[in-house]
Order: sequence, then structure tokens, then C-alpha cells
Amino acid sequence: MTRPYDTLGMPKSLGRKLPYGITGWNMLVGGVTALFCILYIFQVNVAATKSYELRKAEKQVEALKTETMVLQNKLAETSSVQLLVARATELGLIPEDRVAYVSPAAKSYALAK
Repeated sequence: MTRPYDTLGMPKSLGRKLPYGITGWNMLVGGVTALFCILYIFQVNVAATKSYELRKAEKQVEALKTETMVLQNKLAETSSVQLLVARATELGLIPEDRVAYVSPAAKSYALAK
């Protein structure tokens, strides 16, 4: 009995071109599967590493936000009007009762006599 691809001159299928036939296909599929498994494991490890770095950066951002809030609170306390008045009285300064403002639009000038 002759095979049709031999008799009619048809090209052989890819499965028949492999040296071991079905065993070759199984080895090819197994190799490709192993390759994809290795790539998957590599990708998961890279993603896990990136997530740890991202979590660390988020913790740093939270710590910096907390520190910023503490510093802003301290700045507000040190620049409050009551504290500035207390410091001024400690230095011997007295508050001004009469405040006079100069209007630059009035075109008035002080002249020395």
C-alpha cells in the first residue's frame, strides 16, 4: 500500500516532516509549555518586586505628608499674632495706637525746611 502524498507528489505535513513523528510534536508542545511557565514565573516575580517598591514609596509619601502637616502646624503656632505680640513685649517694644497711612495717589510730598 502506498501513501497518497508519496504517489501524488503532495507535500508532507509538518507532523510527518518531524523526525520522530508524534513524539516530536509532544516534545515541541512540552517545550513551549515549559517556556511559557518560565516566562510566567519571571513576570510574577518582577511584578511582586515592583509592588514592594511601590508600597515602600507610598509609605514614604505618607510619612512626608505627616511631617509636612506637623511642620505647617508648628509654623502656624510660631507665627501666630499672640506669640508675636508676646515676643515684641519681651523685647521692650510697645504697640502703636495711631497708625497713619500714606497714599501715593495723593501726590503729596514732604519737604525739608
